[in-house]
Amino acid sequence: MTKANLYWICQIGGWFFFVLVEFIGYGNTFGYNKLLVFNVVVNFVLGLSFTHLYRLFLIRTQWLKLPLSSLIPRAIFGVIVVSALLTTFNIWLDRLTVPLMGQLPIDLVLILNYLFNWSKYILMWALVYHLFQYWEKSLEAERSRYHMQAILRENQYNNLRTQLNPHFLFNSLNGIRTLVDLEPDMAKEAISRLSDLLRSSLQMNKQKTVRLEQELSTVENYLLIEKIRFDERLVYKFEIDDSVRHVQIPPMMLQTLAENAVKHGISKIKQGGEIRIRAFALKDKLRIEIVNTGKYEPVLNEDSTGLGLENTRERLHLLYDDKASFEICNLGENQVLALIEIPL
Repeated sequence: MTKANLYWICQIGGWFFFVLVEFIGYGNTFGYNKLLVFNVVVNFVLGLSFTHLYRLFLIRTQWLKLPLSSLIPRAIFGVIVVSALLTTFNIWLDRLTVPLMGQLPIDLVLILNYLFNWSKYILMWALVYHLFQYWEKSLEAERSRYHMQAILRENQYNNLRTQLNPHFLFNSLNGIRTLVDLEPDMAKEAISRLSDLLRSSLQMNKQKTVRLEQELSTVENYLLIEKIRFDERLVYKFEIDDSVRHVQIPPMMLQTLAENAVKHGISKIKQGGEIRIRAFALKDKLRIEIVNTGKYEPVLNEDSTGLGLENTRERLHLLYDDKASFEICNLGENQVLALIEIPL
């Protein structure tokens, strides 16, 4: 239903109810006749016309855009003017259609009675109309606020996402650099894998979310590149429940955490270590656990790991509000756990 249709339904229905009450009241007092029917029909047309003209005046003068402190005195003045006009017509109409009313003298008391009676109804009409307009403006402002928030969140998310590729590329190239002189053939293979990985990651980064199995493929390609450098010092294992492989997650999120595990865990241990990624459904959430050999020291690693971890938190918050969570902590003496939970 359009706003115009709603207005006319309320306008016609409201004035019809008013004249019906007046018809019954006058009929019980002065008797029912054709003149009384004429009276209520004219009152219906007058009420409908004057209030509609008042509405057009409000729109033309843009009173509805004024603050309440300026609108209220203007609205009261408008109610008085419309009530005075209807009083003038109604005194004449009642004297014409209700013979007993014609016997009453037109004095200040009579005029004030008519004016007070009409003012009640016009004030009621004005209150309903202005409250509806105020409510509608509030809804529009709320919609605009949510729209602006959505745009802001989208921009923030895009900004966070664009930080990942340079960060990832720098760390990957830095790792391959060490192979160029010592193991040229391995360096060539690593560069080829990196090229394939970047091609797929760039395609994925055009999307807000990707399937978990796609993200795991990216992670595996990354770990294969790192395994060329670390050889037997790096071991990785995936334990993925088939029922969650289709679940959507932010792209490059797990790759960032795997990269963090290699850089700040495996690479700092002489004998190397293991990265284990588990994913399964727990109640109504996807639970992803990344366990790696090492020790989490947030104070020592604040400058170097802040981007990836904070990026993960922000992206989850922008996409899922408070429905998703991320935490990282030590698991025993020589293991680190990164835990993500995303609503299914």
